[in-house]
Amino acid sequence: MNIKTTLFILFSFLTISAFGQNPKFLFGASENPSIKLHVEAVTKKSLDTADIFSAIPIFPESIQERNSLQHFPYPIIFIHGLVGSADSWIDFYDYALNQGWSYGGQLRFNLNADDDLSYSNITLASLSDINDFNNNISAADFYLVNFNCSLTGTSYGSNYNTPTQSNQAAITKQGVAIRQAISYVLSATGKDKVVLFGHSMGGLAARQYLQTPSLWQPDNKHHIAKLVTSGTPHGGSNASFPGISNLIAGVKEGSDAVRDLRRSYFYSFKPGVFLYGGKEDPAIMNDLLLGFNNYDVNCNGITGNQNTGLNQKALSSDLDFSCIISDYFLDPLGGDLVVGLTEAQLKSYYAASCETFSINAFHTSMPKDTKANFEAFDEPDSYDLSYFIDKNTDYNGFITLQAPDADYDIDYDDFVFKTTQPGFVSVIVDNIDNSLFPFGVSILDHPNKNYIFDQVYQNVQIQTNTFQLPSGTYYLEFYANGSSTTWQYPYSFKVVWNAMNPTSTIEAESKVKINISPNPTFDQVTISLDNEDYVKGTIKIQNEFGQEIYNQPVEGVQIRHYIDFNKHPNGVYFVTFTMRDVVLTMKLIRGI
Repeated sequence: MNIKTTLFILFSFLTISAFGQNPKFLFGASENPSIKLHVEAVTKKSLDTADIFSAIPIFPESIQERNSLQHFPYPIIFIHGLVGSADSWIDFYDYALNQGWSYGGQLRFNLNADDDLSYSNITLASLSDINDFNNNISAADFYLVNFNCSLTGTSYGSNYNTPTQSNQAAITKQGVAIRQAISYVLSATGKDKVVLFGHSMGGLAARQYLQTPSLWQPDNKHHIAKLVTSGTPHGGSNASFPGISNLIAGVKEGSDAVRDLRRSYFYSFKPGVFLYGGKEDPAIMNDLLLGFNNYDVNCNGITGNQNTGLNQKALSSDLDFSCIISDYFLDPLGGDLVVGLTEAQLKSYYAASCETFSINAFHTSMPKDTKANFEAFDEPDSYDLSYFIDKNTDYNGFITLQAPDADYDIDYDDFVFKTTQPGFVSVIVDNIDNSLFPFGVSILDHPNKNYIFDQVYQNVQIQTNTFQLPSGTYYLEFYANGSSTTWQYPYSFKVVWNAMNPTSTIEAESKVKINISPNPTFDQVTISLDNEDYVKGTIKIQNEFGQEIYNQPVEGVQIRHYIDFNKHPNGVYFVTFTMRDVVLTMKLIRGI
C-alpha cells in the first residue's frame, strides 16, 4: 500500500469522525490510468493570451434581431463556477442561439478590484472590491455572468485566469455581484423576476444572494422565480486538497473561493465557516502549510467575526428549485470527482421542494449537458409558484421528462395572469410535438383553484373556445407526458384577451348606442352608432386570436358601417368603439 493510499484511508476516517460526512479527497487520482486519460482530455490550454476567447455571439449579424424577442416569462442568468467563465456555458449558448433564443450578453465583474488578495471589503457604502462593468444591456432570453474579468473590464474566456483571482473570489462578494446582475436584467427586460442557473460555486453565489435579505432589491424582494444548481457543493467540497490541481487547472489553494468551499479543514477538521458558521479564526481555518490569502469570510475588512453559515440561514420557499447532480462512473465514492452526491443535493440540507436530475459527467463537463439543463429549468408544477404572463403576448414553454423525485409523472406547466376588468378570453397553443398527445389546457380561478376550463387535445395547434371572465387572477396550466426528447420541441402559447370597460360603458350610455345586426352573421354586418351628440372615434374589429381585421375612424351623430364578412372564417369577433374616455366592446359571431 503506497503512502497516498494510506493517507486517503486515514483522512477518510478522521473526516468522518470529525464531521459525519464522507470525505471527497482525491489522493492518488492521477495514478489511476482511466482518470489520467480523462484529466488530459479536460485540461485547459496553456495560459497564452493569444488563445483567450470569450462567449460572444457566433453569428453577430443575427443577434440584434433576436434580441428584440423575449420568448419566456422570465429571463435566465447563468453563473459559472470556480476558475470558470462565461465560456462554461458555450455549448448551451450555441444550442440556444440556433433555437432562436435571444442573448443579452455578459454581465461582467471583477471581484478583487483593489488587487489585494490579503484584504476584503464589500460594505454596501463602498464596494471597493467589486468593479462593475455593466451598462446598456439588451432585453433578451438569457445572460452569462463572467467573473473572469481584468481590473479594466477585459472579459476572458476559459483559457486564462486573471492574476487578481477574480473568478476565485469570496462567495460573499459573488452574492453582491448577483444582486447587481439581477437589477440590470430586471431593468432591461421589464420583467419582475429572473431564473438563476448556477454551476458549481455559481449555485452558492446564487444562494448567497437569495439567503441574505440585506442583498435583495430595493423593494426588499429577491425577484427569483427559480434556482437551478448543477454540481453545486451545497454541503461543501474538500476535493481541492491536493488532487483538484490535477483535475481543474488554475485553482489557487489559498484563494478565498477554496476557503469558502471547504466542508471541513485539513488540520482542525472543523466545519467550513462559510457554509456551517463559526469564527474567522486562522487557528480553526488553517488549511495546508501556507494557509489562505485571508480569513475574512464576510468580507467586511475585519477578521475575527462570528459568522452565520449559509446552511444555517433560512431558505425562501416562494420559488422553484432544481438540482442537477452527477454520479460519474470514474468516481469511486459517488459524485462527479469534485462534489459528492450528498453534497450536491440541496435537499440534504433543506426540506425544499426540489427536483433532482442525475447525469453521468465529470464536474466541469456538467454545463455541457444541454438536455439536463433544459429539463431542470422546466416551468413550475405548483400553482403558488406559477410564472406570471401578460395577456396578448407570445411565449414558449416546454413539456419535459420529470425527475424521479418530482411530485407528478405528468409535466404540469403553470402560469398566472390577471385582469382588471371583465373581458373575453381564449387560449391558442401552437407547435405542439405530436408525441405529446393528448395535450391538456386548463384555466382555474384564484385563490380557490376552481376549474373554469379544462380540455385535452390531439392536434398540433389548439384554439380554445372563447368565454367571458370577470376581473381577477387566473391560473393557466398546460399538461402532457414528456419524454427524453420533448425538451427539444418548445410549444408556443398566448392568452388572447379582449377587455370590456364597464365604467366607460355606463358613462357612454347617455352618449352612444351601439348595435350590431345581424348577430350572428354569415356575410354582411351593419354596425350602427346612434348618438345624442356629435362623436369622433374609431371602430376596430379583432378575431379571437387578437388579430385586427378592421380599423376605421368614424365621426358624426348617426353612423352606419357595412362590413363584408364573406372573406373571414367562422368564429368569435370583438367589435370595439373607442373615443377618448369611452370604450365600448361587443361580441360578434360569424356562423352558428
